[in-house]
Order: sequence, then structure tokens, then C-alpha cells
Amino acid sequence: MQNVMAQDILHEELRIKLSRLASIAEVRFSKLACFKGSKWEDFSWLYNGRHNVYLLARGETNPELMLLNKVFLVSYLWGRRSDHNGITAGRVMDLAAAVKYMAVQGVVSLRGIDQSSYMTTFKYLIAHYKSPAGACRALNYFIRFVFDSSLIVSNFDLIGIQDLQDKDKYGRVALGEKLPLPELVKTIIALKWAVQEQWDGSFRAQMDMLSVLTQAFQYGLGLRIGEVLRLPKNCLVTISGELYCRVWTEKGTAPIARYVPTIWRDAICEAVLRIDEICGPYREQALSIEDGSYAENLDNRFQTRIEAIDRHVQSALDRLYKKIESNASEAERQLRLLKYLPDDELVELKNLGEYLPFASKSRDSNALLKFYKKNGFKVTSKSLGKVKCAYYLRGFDVKQRLVQLIELRRNVVLYSEFFEVLHNRKPEGSRSKDVHALKDRLKSQNLASLEAFALTGEPCLHGARIVYLSSDDAVAAIRTIVSGGYNYDAYIPILDAEKLYPELFNQKTMTSIANGSETGFYSFLRVTEERKTFYRPAPDNIRLKYHAVSGFLVEQASIKSAVVDAFVSVNTKVKSELIQGIKEELLADGVEIGSATFGINQKVSDYLFVVPSNLGGVYNEHIPSTLGYFSVLYAIKPARQGQSAFLRYGVVANEEIVSTFQTHKGRHWQTNSLFRAGLAASIVNKWMGRSDSQGEHYDHQTAKERAEKVGELMLSEQSRFIGDLANKVKIWNDNNIPTQNVQAFLTDMLQTVHYGPLGHCFRDINLKPCEFHLKCLTGNSGKGCREFVVDLLDPVQIKQVESERNRAEMELARLFEALNRPGIPVESVEMHIEHQMAIFRNASYILDSSEMVLNDIQVEKSKDYQPFKTGGSVPSDCVFQCGVA
Repeated sequence: MQNVMAQDILHEELRIKLSRLASIAEVRFSKLACFKGSKWEDFSWLYNGRHNVYLLARGETNPELMLLNKVFLVSYLWGRRSDHNGITAGRVMDLAAAVKYMAVQGVVSLRGIDQSSYMTTFKYLIAHYKSPAGACRALNYFIRFVFDSSLIVSNFDLIGIQDLQDKDKYGRVALGEKLPLPELVKTIIALKWAVQEQWDGSFRAQMDMLSVLTQAFQYGLGLRIGEVLRLPKNCLVTISGELYCRVWTEKGTAPIARYVPTIWRDAICEAVLRIDEICGPYREQALSIEDGSYAENLDNRFQTRIEAIDRHVQSALDRLYKKIESNASEAERQLRLLKYLPDDELVELKNLGEYLPFASKSRDSNALLKFYKKNGFKVTSKSLGKVKCAYYLRGFDVKQRLVQLIELRRNVVLYSEFFEVLHNRKPEGSRSKDVHALKDRLKSQNLASLEAFALTGEPCLHGARIVYLSSDDAVAAIRTIVSGGYNYDAYIPILDAEKLYPELFNQKTMTSIANGSETGFYSFLRVTEERKTFYRPAPDNIRLKYHAVSGFLVEQASIKSAVVDAFVSVNTKVKSELIQGIKEELLADGVEIGSATFGINQKVSDYLFVVPSNLGGVYNEHIPSTLGYFSVLYAIKPARQGQSAFLRYGVVANEEIVSTFQTHKGRHWQTNSLFRAGLAASIVNKWMGRSDSQGEHYDHQTAKERAEKVGELMLSEQSRFIGDLANKVKIWNDNNIPTQNVQAFLTDMLQTVHYGPLGHCFRDINLKPCEFHLKCLTGNSGKGCREFVVDLLDPVQIKQVESERNRAEMELARLFEALNRPGIPVESVEMHIEHQMAIFRNASYILDSSEMVLNDIQVEKSKDYQPFKTGGSVPSDCVFQCGVA
């Protein structure tokens, strides 16, 4: 019970420490630009705006482990915030996965992190990863962090990862499958010519050709695929008569102008010219998006459409106005008095036929009274006795009523007239089928005789029923129907957008929008949430000039912004909610390219490889993007059931050979070729844009092959190497020993060569381990190891030897100062002085010889103690390999 309580108390102490660290980490998190857009309390963070870093396995909810992972990640990135651009997303995900892997092995709290759970997790990674070094390294980083942060109570015995690399009997070498198969290289070359011969200019052909041309840079210059894909458009430059290629390097190295080997210049220049032919138009389109001229072009087209609609509306209105005026004029002509009628004259109703163009012929006074009252005349009556009356119309009242009838004609448009104005033909019926624009405007009414006559020009004693619109309603209906019935200054139907912007919209547009597409160009559009009814010009095969349709409307301003947003999206891969924050910066400055040593921005229009974007499975040349890695891979080695370029162009290629294609193999091939040619590793690494520690991963020679190359160079360039073996070769050569004998001696002695910390070692250390360890300069006797060789043309080896000499010099100064201190054993100090003096003398000899190789006479006259000349030792001098005879 006490033990359980003690463990609970200990666990609570650890949680309190974690809480304190979390308070600090949360503040630092808010200042880390790499997690912009993410919140501290989120279950996953977005790294650099595009990569989801999950803090626990999906579905897992362990607050303590998640908080621990957050503190760990923030601590790691905070300590490296000055070079966070050089920390890849893959690296961050590996680090975040360490906690998740321990959770998989049953760890549920800080108390569960111990030596046992660490060992279990380490073994799990080795068992489940083909190349577990990266994951195991991340696990070790995590364990060191929790220990240094006092979040665990005991130290750990961490397992080194150096033994996770494959080795052969000559030592560690890079995996052989990293080199391309010769058959694959030949097939890719054949593919290039096949694409050229069958060239049809299609997007697919362009992508295939560009994908193949990337290989010229990978094989010719040894570039990584990422470096190839972000080359600037003017990548080739001439410096002092030599051709160089400007490269934005990866892996933390500074940008360089990489020398283009002579044998590759024609191929590289030809590739750049061909790339320019294909990518030039897309670069221009990218530039038009960046400088806003494309948006201006879209606006101009939209404004032209607005002006066309305005013209069509005005033209229809002009026809309507003309019809209205024509109607009024016709009514005025039809309703003109037949003879002069003074204003004050009273005309008996039965005599009105003499004045009016259309009058009742009845002789019955009551019928006449009813007729003229119904037709809106103001009747005056005179009594003719107690019962009878005479009925009259004053001349002024007659004229006033005719004016009203003419004005009525002006303010009424018959449906048939409206239809004819709109569609340029008479209607087939008297009723409209339009239930939208005319629904509340169209009226039907029974009219009196004179009103019917005024409107139709046809006399009818009993009146008529007419279907009509008021002039104002007719004008509004014309505007609605001809303009579409929506705000055409701001919106456009998708169907019309397909015609106005065919480069952006296609026949799949409506389907994609209706299905709620969340990716691609359409996802950035502002579209009406539901279908709207509007009018548009009818197709030629429909007799109506305009007809009502149902569809979506898109805001014109969103089309312009969607082009930019899609452009930013496809070129940065950031989520849509983050695009607005980087849009202006990308258009003005370009895509960020950077590492631990540099940071620049390069506009999309300034990339060498610019291609149509793939939006919704359709290539779009008007929203260009930089060529992506997966586009290259898909062209040559598609995933799943995709058809490779070899099949498309009829190039015979074995599927197993094609399946070995990897974009990095060209770099391995070029590097290994240079190593095989005998170039110093430092020179190769410098040209390839990598650190010296990375070079050994690209040397695919076996130790035996490396030995053969060193032997060839030692025989042909006898001043290049220093060492017991090199000295023997020089002596034999000076004594005119036959070359074949020297060659046989070298073949016998140089069975294997390894890279050592200071130079080359030709001991078979896998079969006979070296007890000297790092004592190559001294051996056992102070005269140097006879199995040690220094390449004087390798600047890195010389620099390392120089560092050894400087350390020895500082150590000697300290030892001489300590020699006369009281209480210091003189014998021990003198022994260390002798050892450091041997290192200093031997290193100095090598450094001096790197400028001038001493010949035998100079050696004899030299009073300095020279290594390797006589009496050097090797570990095999005794059966215990300790170097003691």
C-alpha cells in the first residue's frame, strides 16, 4: 500500500513539472511561425500551413501524453527556431510519433516511461520499419528530452542507431538498390525519343516530356528532384566562359551555381530549350495572375458582357417605347372627331354618330344613356316634363374622354404586343406561360366598347376581354427578362460563365458545384446556395428569344479571387482557410524557398518547370502551377492501375524494371560515378551541394572497389598520397621496379579501403578490428600506423589533420605549463607530452607535405621525426592486435 502511495505521489510530482513546462511551451507555441493557424488545445497542429502533425494516434484521447508531446515538440522547435525552415515536416512527424509509438506499447502516463517500455518500443520500430533509423533516432531524442526535463526519475541506456545500417564484409555501404538499373536508364532515354516522335502537343504529352527531362538534371548534375523542380527559369549562366546551373539547394546547404560538366552541357542546354518551349506560355499566364493583368482581363470580359446586356435591354425597351408611341398615335388617329365640335355645344346622344368614329346606333334613349355612361362619358340631362328627359354630351366632355382613351392606350401594352416586342413574333395563344416575370404583372379585363376600340382598333358594341400589362410593368418585365432577372452587374449564371470563361469553367462545372465540391477552383467560388430561376437567350432551335431556366449564379468578384486562391492553393498546398493570409505575399514575392542556411522567394512565373494545374482531374492551363514530384512519378511509374508513359508511347519496358524507378537514383548514380572516377569526397560533396557527412551514403562502391581506385591513383599520382604504402610505391618507382610488380604489390596490399576520421584505412576492420581506434597518426610507436593513407588532394582530410595538430598544440601548451606544478607526477606528464608531440609532428609533416611532398634526400636531411618512413606500426604486430611487438 505504501509503495502504491509513493508511486502516486511521484506521478503527481511529475505531472506538476509537466504542467509548469506546458505553461512555458504554450507561450512559445504562440510565437512559433511554423504553427501559424493552429491552436494550443488542438488535437493536431498544422506545420508550415500544410502538414497535419497528429499529437496522438487518431481516436486516442490521453490528455497527459498529448500534453507531453506538445511540450516536447515546442521545446525542440523553439531551440531550433532560427533554422525552422530547414526542419522538414517528415522530421517533425517522426518526432511527434515517438510518444504515439510508446502509447502503442502500453504507456499511458509519465510513470510508464522507463527502460523497459523504451526497449519494447525500440524493438517494435525495428520490426515494423524497413529503415527504422529515423524513427529510432526520434525516439532517442524524446527520451533525452524527458530525462533532461526531469520528467522521468531514472537514466536510460539508449541504443545507438549506427548499427541499423546494412553492412557487407568490407564495412558499411549504401544500399545497392539505390543505384538505377542500366536497363531502366536506357528505357527512359527511349521514352524521351518516343514522346518526341509521337508529339501531339497535348497536356499529357507535355507532362510526359517534362517528367522525362527532369532526369537530365538528376543524372547530369546529380540534383535532388526537389532541386530540379524549383530551378529558376534562367538557371543556366556562363561564368568565365564556363557553364553553370543556378540551384536552390536542399538539406540545409547554401545555394550554388553548379558547374555543368562538359559532356552534359549539350543535353542540359537542349533540355532547358525544350522546357522553355513547353513552359513559356504557362509562365506568362502565371505572371498575368501575379501582376493582376489576368484579373483585369476577366473584368474586361465581364464588363463587355454587362454592356452587351445593357444594349439588349435598351434595344428591347426602344422597341417597346416605339410600340407604345405607335399605339398612342394609332389611337389618336382612330379616335379623331369626324367633324368640328365646339366645347360648349351640347350634342344629343342619338346624334353622336356624326362626331364620334365609333358610336352606338341605338335609337332608344335609355340604351344610349347606358352605353355612353359605360364608356365613361359625362352625360348631361334636360327635363322634358315630369317623366321624360333629353340626354346630351358637351363638346368639351367628349373631347376630354377621347383624350383619356388615347392616354389609356399609351399606358396599356397588350400581351400579344409585349410578346412580339420580346420575341419578334406573335404568340400562339392569348395566355402567357411565364410564371416568373409576368406572374404579377399580367392582367386580364373586360373592357367597354370604346376602350376596346381604343386598344384594339376593332369596333365592338359589347366590348372585349383583353390580356395586357401596364406600360410600367411592361418596361419592368422587359428589363427583367432581357437582363436575366438578377443583378447582372455582380453575378453571372454558371451556364453563361462556361461561355464567357471557357478556360475556367467546363461542362462538369454544374455537376461539381451541385455535388458540393470542396477542392479545386470551384471550391473558392461564391455561388448561390440553391438554384435560382432566371432568364437567358434561348438556343436557336427554340422559337422563344428568351426563356426561363433554373441554375446557379456565381459572383463575378469571386471568379477573380478564385483564380488567385486556386493559384495560391496549387502552388503552396496550404488549406483554403489559410490562403487569404499568404495570398498577397505570394503574388508579390513568390513561393518561399529556404533551408537552415538561406531563404528566398521565387515567383511561380520565375520557375523553370511551370505546367497546367490539375483541378478536379482536368488540366487547366490558365491556373498554372509548378511541376510536382507526384506528377513526375505518375508519368513514369504510376500508382495502382495507372498507365505509364512507356505503355502510352509503345516503349517496351519490363514492369519489374519500371517499378525500380526512383527520382533520387540519378543523384546516387552521378555521385557514385564521381567517387569511382577517383575524385576526392570533399570535392564531390561540395559540387553535389551536400555536407561531408552525407557523402558516404552515396558512395556505392564496396570497400574492395574503393581500394582498387585508390591503388590506381596511388600508382598514377604518386605525389598525391602520404603513408607507409604510398612511400613504398614511390621508392619502388624511383628504383625502376617494373610497373606490373608495383601493381601486383598494390593489389595484394589494398584489399579494402575505408573512410577514416583523418584519411583512408586499408585494414579489413570487419575481419581484424583495429585497437588503435583514432590513433592513426601515432600508431603504437609514435611513427604512425602503416595502414593509414592521407589523400593530400582532399581538403577535408587535410582540414581534419590540421584540427588534430591544433588540438595537440593546445594540449602541449597545457602540459608544459603543468610540468613544473608541485604535486604533479613528472613521468605521467612527460608521457602525455611525448604522445601529443608525436601527433603534432606527424600532423605537421602531413600538412607541410600537402604543399610540398618531401623526396628521399629531403627526408634524410630533415631533422624532424617523420611518420610512415620507417618503423611504423600496425595492430597486427602482436597476436592481441595491440601494436606491441
